[in-house]
Amino acid sequence: MNGISHQKIAMLSYSIVATIPVVNSMMIFNNKYVHVPMGISLLGLGTASLAGLIVDADSQNSKISHMNPLTDASNKVIKNIEKSLKLFFRLLFSIGLAVLILVYSKAIIKALSTVKYLGPYAQIITYLISFIFIFLGITNEKIYKKIPIIGLVYKKISLAISKGSNDFIRITMFLTYTGCSIGLVIYNITNLNNINIYLICFLLICIAIFPHRTFLHSLEGVVLFTISASYVFNKLGYEYLTGCFFVGYISHVYWADIFTKEGVPILSTPRLIFNILKKLNIHNKFVTMLEKIGKFKLKLPPHITTGSDMGNLFEVIYILILFVVVIVGLNVYGGHFRVI
Repeated sequence: MNGISHQKIAMLSYSIVATIPVVNSMMIFNNKYVHVPMGISLLGLGTASLAGLIVDADSQNSKISHMNPLTDASNKVIKNIEKSLKLFFRLLFSIGLAVLILVYSKAIIKALSTVKYLGPYAQIITYLISFIFIFLGITNEKIYKKIPIIGLVYKKISLAISKGSNDFIRITMFLTYTGCSIGLVIYNITNLNNINIYLICFLLICIAIFPHRTFLHSLEGVVLFTISASYVFNKLGYEYLTGCFFVGYISHVYWADIFTKEGVPILSTPRLIFNILKKLNIHNKFVTMLEKIGKFKLKLPPHITTGSDMGNLFEVIYILILFVVVIVGLNVYGGHFRVI
């Protein structure tokens, strides 16, 4: 699901938990560590919304990455360079082809002159074709890729440029998050020496190194991010926001991405340990068990693909259902709103 859908689902999920008593009273939402008070808080809505986006922080194309000024700025620079390189190669091929047509224009005009109905316009057609190649090179990459031979060559170059661009974006993400983590560690050592700050630094590293839909989408991610959020909110004096964050986070993983064809992992640590042991050439029953646990994912129908027509339709229907539940809950139980 896309970022906007996750935001809506997170806010609606929090509203349901904060409005309907039978849901609010569930142990998962009200226990020793997590507490979601009745009544919808606007600050709580914002917190749930942010939590619903944080889960995709490990993806360079996610909404949260675009919201982050550090990653967004580097992403835009790299994407602009990518577009410029592609335009350069299109123009290089187009101008080269146009020059080639002009060099052999006499032969081309002579050949076209022998074709019925085209003969009187042979010269115009020749020069027009050279202009069209340049025009397409500047304005329409999609059609340009369909040009025989030259379009195929450009398509391969374009794919290589896109791959390089994505690799650079991933590298800048890694440098951004690891740099922030190292800076925070140094500050913590010299000033605070608080174990909770080290946990936040560890999570920043996890965002930088783990592939999308692994650690952040697993049970470990849910627990560790909620613990870190709890520390921050306790420091700010708004302890109840931990519950709002928790609802927003799990709504992304277990109430949204679980319906995709990729599913979500139960645990990510076994897979990581398995990969390490495999590189060390260690093979035994324990390693095999880790592999099976690491591969297991939670999935529920309809197994949608994000961005597909069916996926978009499902998202709309699902969000509408949650919205109706919130409205019914407010009418039946008379929920109330507050700012904080």
